[in-house]
Amino acid sequence: MDNRILYVRLPCNPIFPIGVVYLADHVHKLFPKIEQRIFDLGTVPPLDYASALDECIDEFKPTLLVYSWRDIQIYAPVGGRGGNPLQYSFEFFYSRNPLLKIKGAIGLLRIASGYYGELWRNLGLVKRGIKRAKRYNPDARVIVGGGAVSVFYEQVGRSLPKGTIVSVGEGETLLTKLLSGQEFRDERCYVVGEDKPRDR
Repeated sequence: MDNRILYVRLPCNPIFPIGVVYLADHVHKLFPKIEQRIFDLGTVPPLDYASALDECIDEFKPTLLVYSWRDIQIYAPVGGRGGNPLQYSFEFFYSRNPLLKIKGAIGLLRIASGYYGELWRNLGLVKRGIKRAKRYNPDARVIVGGGAVSVFYEQVGRSLPKGTIVSVGEGETLLTKLLSGQEFRDERCYVVGEDKPRDR
């Protein structure tokens, strides 16, 4: 069966998907006959993530899903997407005004719930995608990489489906070996449920 690669960029801050474009370009240069498609969930309204992903997979029927997970943290010390955790922390821990303490606590809870919500949503999209792809290609595989995964590869791997390839850092060589049928486990990666992440 011919390989069909679907690159799925998980929702993140609006920024050009340069990592996915580099991967697709690399694969095209080495394997010009492989069909590829880039699907950026950042361009889809949040309520439509699941249905849009299903529709894309149903239409394209990928044999390989490559997820790019850029953001895992919705907050920055000052003024991130989730609010201002530094301000909330100071209000909660140091303010003598009980109303400010409550405001700080609510802000911190909102950040925590937003963080876990996005984490669970993205993990759900990965699981949903591979389950859907296997309807058409029972041997379909999934690679998860990107900035968030490169930093939190051990933690993220604990929640991904068995058989998921977790890619740390650049994925060009890993993809080349996988598509060529070569051993790829010597690259900066591991297979969930089969390998353990190497130290450092």
